[in-house]
Amino acid sequence: MKNYDVVINHKGAVSLSVVDSILHQLKSYINHKVHDKITRKRIYTLSVECLENIFRHADVNDEKNSLIKDYPPRFIIEKISESFIIHTGNILLNAHISNLSDRIEKLNSLELEGINLLYKESLSNAEISEKGGAGLGLIVMAKTTGQKIRYDFEKINDKFSYFAMQLNLKR
Repeated sequence: MKNYDVVINHKGAVSLSVVDSILHQLKSYINHKVHDKITRKRIYTLSVECLENIFRHADVNDEKNSLIKDYPPRFIIEKISESFIIHTGNILLNAHISNLSDRIEKLNSLELEGINLLYKESLSNAEISEKGGAGLGLIVMAKTTGQKIRYDFEKINDKFSYFAMQLNLKR
């Protein structure tokens, strides 16, 4: 049996049609290759959250922008042994780094019980932002994986950085 597989490898601008295409491809893969229903649901949930973050929260996603050529948004899923690793990347304003980093660090500091409490609290206090989100995406990711969110920021210039994130879903 093969221990390594690239399930999805998308690098480039992300539009609604790209999201639909990736999710269709993913659904086909998991329905044929992943026998555990809970794992299938978790992979799909994480993928939807990640793609939504790239689509809604990337500060540069216009494929005509010169930064996209050097720092394309990415969404990659690898299967390594019994784990699924999801890699994402997108450009964001340097001004957003501190808030995003603080939110991830807070999640990474909590045990699963604390994440569940934060999820319930956030659900009851959720307000839709101007970008259309309710701030639950990262919480759902931490809750679904049960693992720490790995992330990094690579400075592009004085205005933008490349945000890379990795999620590990173990069976």
